[in-house]
Amino acid sequence: MNVGSALGPLTKAERQQAILDLIRDRKVRTQEEIVAALRHRGLDVTQATVSRDIRELGLARVHDPDGPRYVAGGDPDEPSPVSTRLRAVMREHVRSMEFVAHIGVVHTRPSSAPLVAAVIDSAHFEEVAGTVAGDDTVLVVVRSRPGARRLAERLREAAGGGPAAIRAHDANQMSGHGGVR
Repeated sequence: MNVGSALGPLTKAERQQAILDLIRDRKVRTQEEIVAALRHRGLDVTQATVSRDIRELGLARVHDPDGPRYVAGGDPDEPSPVSTRLRAVMREHVRSMEFVAHIGVVHTRPSSAPLVAAVIDSAHFEEVAGTVAGDDTVLVVVRSRPGARRLAERLREAAGGGPAAIRAHDANQMSGHGGVR
């Protein structure tokens, strides 16, 4: 990184590029780490400025085995925040899924259906026309039968490692009576 304070104060673009370089060079878990690392490099920054830069840069926090860390929003090597959240919510809150024709029924833990529906909506799946959430059930309206098959597979993939009921119940529905046709 060719950034130095000897030439005077950094421009906003230079400071933001320094932040991007930093999070690409190593795992950064907190704003305080960013401030400390930039100061260590001789840059005079405040936590408030770094917070604003993070928001403007669209940085996201993703979870890896060691905990949350910042990533650049458009980094192709990183999962998107939406897909990361979808996986986490599907694994933690979904108990079973069944797709019949254009309709998906997703059973969740009590009081979790609104969260699951919101995450499915925020994923902007082209197959989904909309969702309706109750307390522990989400109704997913799908645009077509082939779309229902694709969506069931995508949601099953997202739930990978989740409750066995998702995989077993949904797999039976996909191949037997009452499933997606």
